[in-house]
Amino acid sequence: MTSLIKMFVLIILLSSSGLMSSFTDNNNYLDININYSSTGYFDNEKVVDSLIRNKELSDLINLNEFQKVEKELEKIKSIKSIDIFRNNYLQLEIDITDREPIVFIRELNSYMDSSGVIIKKYNPSINSIPEIKGILNDGEEFKILKVISALENDDFFENKLKSISLKGDDIYLNITGFDFDIRFGNEFQLKNKLNMLKGFYIYQFDNLSNKKYKQVDLVYNNRLIAIKN
Repeated sequence: MTSLIKMFVLIILLSSSGLMSSFTDNNNYLDININYSSTGYFDNEKVVDSLIRNKELSDLINLNEFQKVEKELEKIKSIKSIDIFRNNYLQLEIDITDREPIVFIRELNSYMDSSGVIIKKYNPSINSIPEIKGILNDGEEFKILKVISALENDDFFENKLKSISLKGDDIYLNITGFDFDIRFGNEFQLKNKLNMLKGFYIYQFDNLSNKKYKQVDLVYNNRLIAIKN
């Protein structure tokens, strides 16, 4: 009789343990806080939420294999960083930070961020960032990024760049206020080139009637040459 009672109690305990385990797993699976730092170009909150509810990743989460889940989610190029952990209440926390595009590559229908990562564009909204015209060969993106960074870090030229392209060894710019191209040359002596361009820009807007140029060249040492129509 005593053995029968012990067996009965053991069955109840095992059943209760299984139910509690199932309940905990379901809670871990459903009780998720996504802290999303968006740049406005992507919608990774919905993407991540959908992926972690698939069986493969949800099983890893229930096993607390967070690094493996992070590694899978980092394959999404538009995500800059992702961190998965449990908070003090054992709720699952997911911190997501998006990459921030600084230029749009029309030929690829893609964005590029400051580290040269290219991300496919899915949102058809109008771009509010500069555009790269033409295709870049391997390694050339860093020349472009260096010039874009110099322009955006300059208080005068910030948000003035409209498009940028590479023709041969020369970088060409189109900036707000000019209806002609600027032959910028290479990515060196940036500060000097920007100072000369700034002086020409101010001169042009102080003398609007003199806007009769088809190109400005900055490829010569310490010289700016404005080519008239």
